Amino acid sequence: MFEIEIAGQMAAWFLHRQGGRMPHLKLMKLLYLSERTSIAQNNYPILGDRLVSMDHGPVLSTTLDYMQGYVQPHNGWDKWVSPKSGHEVSLAREYRAKDLDMLSEATLGVLETIWQRCGGMDQWEIRDYTHEHCPEWKDPRGSSSPITYKELLDVLGYQEKESAEMASELEAQRQIAEAFSGHSFQ
Repeated sequence: MFEIEIAGQMAAWFLHRQGGRMPHLKLMKLLYLSERTSIAQNNYPILGDRLVSMDHGPVLSTTLDYMQGYVQPHNGWDKWVSPKSGHEVSLAREYRAKDLDMLSEATLGVLETIWQRCGGMDQWEIRDYTHEHCPEWKDPRGSSSPITYKELLDVLGYQEKESAEMASELEAQRQIAEAFSGHSFQ
């Protein structure tokens, strides 16, 4: 079930690794790659956010709305991440690993994997990396288009029947989360 504070804690983990501040484009790519990697390695997403293709690559749609400030404050995201300034975001509070109480060991392992792979990239390198290594992303040419779980699972190498069943289950979970949260992930 989508929980924005989990996204905030994931962002805080990455921001701390970067020294407390980074371009929002880089942070979004790190978060997207974490979600993608969790599905590939653990058969479930960390966030269950809506996946979308945009000009600069794949994104987590609802998390991007919070990052951009399109959602009202006092929502769990702003507890961890300061409002975007220019093209950067920063930690909103002192970072203490023990405060990341919503992140499982499996999630922390995924974050570490993504940081080791992509943490040294700048925002343009990681954007290009997602264009090259995330075949589920299709250039929307100035617009946006959804990435279905089925499309993602297919490019991750799941068999047809398995990807269809798993995609259906993940979509049902997303719809349940949407119904309980009152927030539309559309």
